Amino acid sequence: MSQNHDLRGRIAGQSAMAAVIEAQAGRAPRGRLARTFGISPLTDAGKAHYRGAVGELLVGSILDQLGHSWDVLHGVPLGLSSLDHFAVGRAGVFAVVVVNCQGDEVAVNGDELIVAKSVKASILDARSVAAIVSDSLSDAFDNRIAVTPVLVLVEPTKVITLQAPDDVRVLTSMQLEQWLLAAPAVLTGEDVANISGAAESNDTWPQPQQSARKARNLTRVFVRIHHDVRSATVRRFLWVVAALIVTILSVWTLVSILASVVVG
Repeated sequence: MSQNHDLRGRIAGQSAMAAVIEAQAGRAPRGRLARTFGISPLTDAGKAHYRGAVGELLVGSILDQLGHSWDVLHGVPLGLSSLDHFAVGRAGVFAVVVVNCQGDEVAVNGDELIVAKSVKASILDARSVAAIVSDSLSDAFDNRIAVTPVLVLVEPTKVITLQAPDDVRVLTSMQLEQWLLAAPAVLTGEDVANISGAAESNDTWPQPQQSARKARNLTRVFVRIHHDVRSATVRRFLWVVAALIVTILSVWTLVSILASVVVG
């Protein structure tokens, strides 16, 4: 099997970062006033991709720290789509899909994922990509390879499970590492090595995608965008704090004036 060095060299969130950079390419630089008041540098198209990239980066960093007995790949090509993260270890093979829920309340009701009162098809997506991964690996080995779909919710404020999906494991980013490391062994070390080798092969996946940018260049551009976004967020926060302070001082001054009038 021919080895896919491009796939092995992919980084977490690579596709999402590329989408952010593409969405930002046509935007004119912000003016001084916009920078001063912390206007977001992201376009409407770039905001969703940016949120997704941040979520994938966080989950990718968790998976990359599982240890030497695990192998992890990011952005596995599945034809028109891609798998956020692929992980194989003694506990099995996992197709990991990420949803960034930072600051949102989440409810799980069977195959429905409800994020901030909006229904998403993420559980169905996780099941679908896991099936593609299973079929692809099974064809490579001429033997059925079971793949567990895992949906990771990044830093939600609250998760309510009304009904758990039958075959998709839904976890928060805080639960992911402990759950994987505590899972019982179902594969031998040789199984893990063989599946890992097949996973990085060009011949395993449907219509392998090639990265449009080198990971290093991609990261450099995204880091600049990320810095601008964080800077804008801090500036907006400081303006809100300043407005609150001015409001409190104004109210206090008004109360003092009224009090002096009443006493006088």
